[in-house]
Amino acid sequence: MSEFPADLPWRDFKQILKKLGYELGKEGPGAARTYNNQHRDPESVTFHEPHGKHGLKKGTLREYVRKLKLEREEFLELLNS
Repeated sequence: MSEFPADLPWRDFKQILKKLGYELGKEGPGAARTYNNQHRDPESVTFHEPHGKHGLKKGTLREYVRKLKLEREEFLELLNS
């Protein structure tokens, strides 16, 4: 797989965050979720958790991967491992 999935389940994205060493910090208002890892850059990153059974759409996923300062290939490797 060389492309981002069209609709990635939130639980799969959380697994990638866990593989990167991020832990859920404080939950912000509404669907804001902040994850922390003092050993990575960025140390703290906030994402919007999709509502209901909706997953992350491809455009949102690209934005989140940029926030994590990952290359597409790095992200896809984590997703497939």
